[in-house]
Amino acid sequence: MADAYIDYDETRIYGEYAIEQVAHHLAGRLREFDPALHLAVGALRAATDGVAQQLHQARSGDPELHEATTAREAPLAEAREVIVRFARHLESHRPGSVPYGAFFVEPASTLSQRGPQRLLAALDHVLGSLDELGGSVREQGHWRDEIARARHGLDTVLAADQRVRLRQVRSAGLEAARQHWLRVYEATKHLVAAALALSGSTVPMDEIFDDLADVHHAEGARDDEPAADVG
Repeated sequence: MADAYIDYDETRIYGEYAIEQVAHHLAGRLREFDPALHLAVGALRAATDGVAQQLHQARSGDPELHEATTAREAPLAEAREVIVRFARHLESHRPGSVPYGAFFVEPASTLSQRGPQRLLAALDHVLGSLDELGGSVREQGHWRDEIARARHGLDTVLAADQRVRLRQVRSAGLEAARQHWLRVYEATKHLVAAALALSGSTVPMDEIFDDLADVHHAEGARDDEPAADVG
């Protein structure tokens, strides 16, 4: 269940997203499972932090990698934030006057935590909906400009991610941390699947584990081929 194609950077994206979504969808739903979920989330957080620490150490001596990783932070934060603010703006309209569901196919709080590629697709969808249905949205022009600017910023994020991935870093500690993360992530998936089934929840797994719907970037891997070790 844990995709061996998940690369070092994606462990943080998917780990943090899963931690937040487990808390949102499952905490308190089946109280007998809460201690196990708490344990799994703690283990996943520690494993995610472990990869991040090893990755920082491996990249610290490469100025170009440091520049690329720094360049992505502000535009990524802007894209996440504008989705949430625009959703709140839509919610401020008179009930029924704006087709909220046409702009967001899932809650903005969930979308805002997705990876860069999914964020870009979400912003493209919002822009298309504004062009088609935006007449009822107050300050449509302002929001279209702001969302388009955030969407353009994601091009910088994706370009920075590509630069980082083209300059692969390796260390025994980093790969060991990643392999540990994969084991913990897989165990968390099994636990969550059981909790969802036993509680009667209809929440899909890919709403909790974003990797299930994403394309991954581990070196030399393709999503339609058997997994190979990345090291």
